[in-house]
Amino acid sequence: MEGIAREPNGRISRAAPADVVALDARRRHLGLTHDQAKDQKAGSFIGYLNLIGPRDGLSDDQYEAATNYLNLRQAHLRAIAAPGRMIDSEAGIPTSDVTEVYEEWATDTVKVYGDCRKAIQAAQNENRGANLWAALDLCIHQDQHMHHMIGDLRLLTNALARFFRV
Repeated sequence: MEGIAREPNGRISRAAPADVVALDARRRHLGLTHDQAKDQKAGSFIGYLNLIGPRDGLSDDQYEAATNYLNLRQAHLRAIAAPGRMIDSEAGIPTSDVTEVYEEWATDTVKVYGDCRKAIQAAQNENRGANLWAALDLCIHQDQHMHHMIGDLRLLTNALARFFRV
């Protein structure tokens, strides 16, 4: 029989495949349906909040703003040649071999990232009781499940959505 998992000695394996076990654990731990647990979004906190819906989590626009910010941050880290950046090349990001094009792209990326941080600070100034910078760092950068910061995360992603729409 082909297509059946086998042990190294050739016998049919009775163990459940690792991905099935992991998806089942994710489903039980996060309280998601089977289809939601299979979704790639369930792997991150902001994706999980998007899966549970805008009533208890994040709307699609807020999720998209958070992912756009993460892409911008990664591009900024590449532009300034930060040690923790991702190395693999991405479409639209020139390599360092083309110096003039790369320098122009890096300058533009650093400027846009700075403008984005100014938009976050403006939203922080409007909402003095919230801690948007902590929500950005813990929930988006570090991908920690901080359920008590969902309100601050919504304010943050609304500010990011307004920034990326402009």
